[in-house]
Amino acid sequence: MKTKEWTSEFKVGLFVIACLVGLFYMTYSTGKLDIKKKGYSVHVIFKEAAGLGKKAPVMLNGLEIGKVDEIKPFYDGNKTLISLKLWLEEQAKIREGSTFSIQMMGLMGEKYIQISSSENANFISPGSTLSGDPYVDLSVLITNLNKAVDENKETLKRAIANFDKVLANTNDVVAGNKDSLARTIKNFETTSQNFEEFSDDLKRNPWKLLFRVKEKPRVSKEEPLPEASAVK
Repeated sequence: MKTKEWTSEFKVGLFVIACLVGLFYMTYSTGKLDIKKKGYSVHVIFKEAAGLGKKAPVMLNGLEIGKVDEIKPFYDGNKTLISLKLWLEEQAKIREGSTFSIQMMGLMGEKYIQISSSENANFISPGSTLSGDPYVDLSVLITNLNKAVDENKETLKRAIANFDKVLANTNDVVAGNKDSLARTIKNFETTSQNFEEFSDDLKRNPWKLLFRVKEKPRVSKEEPLPEASAVK
């Protein structure tokens, strides 16, 4: 009886431990749990955060190398900006002149920081303050595109109408010259066939390329033959 109770308790404990390990893994993989690693921080100033959150990934040329550690307002004179504190892994070195931008993973994905490396030989120092590129909002681009289409609707209509006219004129030219086009195509086919036959004949009789007809020199009747010089 005791053996059965101990076995049941052991199974329950094992199940609890497995649940805790799974919870730990999920928490760690989603970035909610911080395990101290060696690294350094830099500050990047943006005009807007664009919905970027803390713990958002930081990518260097597409490779994740860190996270957003802190987001807070930054006041520069009469401007209100956003300061991001980025934590980067120790082995990830950022070259001077690299660009920092806020990007989105897919159309509905989360925001992240993209670092596009430069070709500068020097690297930025830990604790440096850098400037980020302005965020390009996709919805704003779509709105501007729709606005441009609306403003140029009449011009687009005229361009389409002119294209239709050109296409109609082209069809008329083709229809009016059907016989000429047919003859041209037929002549081309005949020429191609003749060339094919000529090429085939040369393949069978290659000696014809070396054959030369010897022609006798012709003497003109109008010009008298030169007289032989007298020998004294």
